[in-house]
Amino acid sequence: MRRNFVRGAALAALVCSACSGGGGGSSSGDAGSGGGSSSGDDAAQRHILFVGNSFTHGRYQPVRLYNNGGTSAISGGSPLVIDDNADATGSRAEDNESGPFGGIPGIFAEFAVESGLDYDVHIEAISSATLKTHISAASSVMYDAKWDAIVLQEQSTRPLPSALAGDSNHDAAVFCSSVQSIETSLHNVAPSANVWLYETWPRADTAQTLAGSTSSSDFATNYADALQQLGDAYHDAYYRAAARDGDVAGVAPVGDAWMRAWAQGIAEPNPYTGSTGLPSLWYGINASNDPQISSADRYHPSIYGAYLSALVLFQRITGVEATTLGSGESAAASLGISPTIAVQLQQIASQTVSGADATLVNASPDPCTDF
Repeated sequence: MRRNFVRGAALAALVCSACSGGGGGSSSGDAGSGGGSSSGDDAAQRHILFVGNSFTHGRYQPVRLYNNGGTSAISGGSPLVIDDNADATGSRAEDNESGPFGGIPGIFAEFAVESGLDYDVHIEAISSATLKTHISAASSVMYDAKWDAIVLQEQSTRPLPSALAGDSNHDAAVFCSSVQSIETSLHNVAPSANVWLYETWPRADTAQTLAGSTSSSDFATNYADALQQLGDAYHDAYYRAAARDGDVAGVAPVGDAWMRAWAQGIAEPNPYTGSTGLPSLWYGINASNDPQISSADRYHPSIYGAYLSALVLFQRITGVEATTLGSGESAAASLGISPTIAVQLQQIASQTVSGADATLVNASPDPCTDF
């Protein structure tokens, strides 16, 4: 077995009410560009576009508007993010949450400035959108010769098999074909651009649905198993999409990092069985929420989930070790993350990217087919 982040020894951390220690093994390898923390995105100023939905802009404050710079051109060396669809109407309109967005790209941009890198960071995020939606609505933004890199994040249940998705949005075949369509079209105008895939994480609400009633005596065990199955499915879908395409630079294994954080007792993996006192990577519900909600979210990222996601993306794309950011890192302080937790999340990101493994957990049926 390539990895065992939640099952086995780590299962106890999910089932009990107090997570502790543990950790998943790691091995080298990656799809596309050689794995580890190496990357080609380290020259002069880099122009990078993040394409996704609310898993990219973060949905909730303070992440959603973090380092947002509107739509105007920004001078080099700035952590501000240009929101390319801030003033858009129709299918690209930002009508579910107010912008302009900064989000996870904004945290990435902060890391870049702190590390002495000059990145021109853009975001094209349409809430609930699939990559197929972006192909229809945002092709003029994506297929631009100026991009040195583009980051693709698919709608959260699209890459999953039907048995795990919990809704009708699943279509792994369309996910994989969308990746290939975007990669091919971008490389027609920007042949040297790097295309990165932003692997997302298991949703607590989906795992709960699969596990059944929270009052059941075996709920915690079933939930842990569901979380592992979801994590494996995301890993397989994103790495298979990259390998199937052949010209994708690599996968940023964000979902794998979330799994590692749970397995090592850094974050709360089960919000349904009582709090362990550990930070949650998912957004729950606070006394005040922007946008307003009436019940716990449990699938979008919290400040901790967004921070870990940005760390993985940053190390994978730039090649700079996340641990070099250290306890005094500015984005963590701005978001309200303690230095201790920031360092723990940096370590998780570093371990995950450095030990990234493109091996599929379940290669059959092909993760790029809808089953």
